[in-house]
Amino acid sequence: MSQKDVYTQLAERIFMPDSRLLPRLWRMIVDEEEARILLATPATAEALAQEFGLPLEEMEKKLAVLFRKGVLFKKDKSGGIVYRTCRDVAQFHDASILWPEAPKEYYDLWKRYMKEEWPDFARAISQVLPKPFTRVVPVEQPVEARNRILACEDVERILRDSGRVAVTKCTCRLIEGNCDKPVEVCLQVGKGADYAIERGSGREIDVEEAMRILRSCEEAGLVHVTMNRASDSHIICNCCGDCCMTFTLISKGISLCDPSRFLALVDPGKCSGCGTCLERCLFGAVSMAEHDDAEVSSVDAAKCMGCGLCQITCPEGAISMKAVREESFIPS
Repeated sequence: MSQKDVYTQLAERIFMPDSRLLPRLWRMIVDEEEARILLATPATAEALAQEFGLPLEEMEKKLAVLFRKGVLFKKDKSGGIVYRTCRDVAQFHDASILWPEAPKEYYDLWKRYMKEEWPDFARAISQVLPKPFTRVVPVEQPVEARNRILACEDVERILRDSGRVAVTKCTCRLIEGNCDKPVEVCLQVGKGADYAIERGSGREIDVEEAMRILRSCEEAGLVHVTMNRASDSHIICNCCGDCCMTFTLISKGISLCDPSRFLALVDPGKCSGCGTCLERCLFGAVSMAEHDDAEVSSVDAAKCMGCGLCQITCPEGAISMKAVREESFIPS
């Protein structure tokens, strides 16, 4: 089997059989023997050692290298630890970009893939997914409004309920570099934290440090994003509009991220028309409109993602967040 064949097969395993660039990315991160091992998964270390005719200890060393590279994952099952490769291109992207020894050329090729191939693939999967796989989480709400917030849309409760927290670098900003926003701000929680800490791609932090990171992200104009389900989330990303692999697609009509259940509402009687919220919105949802002979902010409900970045910097306290979607909007 030629090198091209094994790397093309790996691209096919993550549902990209026609990609020109993904086989090249695989070739940069694994040699041919490593590619064959990945193609032989899911399997235990014992089964892989037997298949490749290697001592178990030698195979375990090879698996450890692949795990560190972010192209191999493991799960403890009744029959022992089972290894598998990336399930899709998004996981390949998020995990392998945090490969500690990744050369600049690897990042450059990922950047090219995101520009040339990702949009068309993202559009195709957005049309078949029942719901986007991520969701915006609103900023922390005032005490009087917190009874309307579910546990899965309260960043502090997500962190405190997770058991363990780690911080990693943002993979999108690592490869794109289109802004000067902070990079080491992607929070891994629960099982996600366990994985990042074991692999060495993240450092363990406590909830207090995590909350400080989130507050600094809000000040920097980053939007909190988590997995689109009501429980067992593994991440709280902090996304910008210049680099994010989902936010940059919104202008193309491609939806891979749901809004929160909330909508920003402006009290025109309090709004001074300063335009701070206009500058803060990543989604073009805020504009200026006439009201009682004054120019005030107005929110386009169809564009608002319910992040709350406009609310926390309004000097007049003129913006509130209103729940406009049922609790069932978030998949169980």
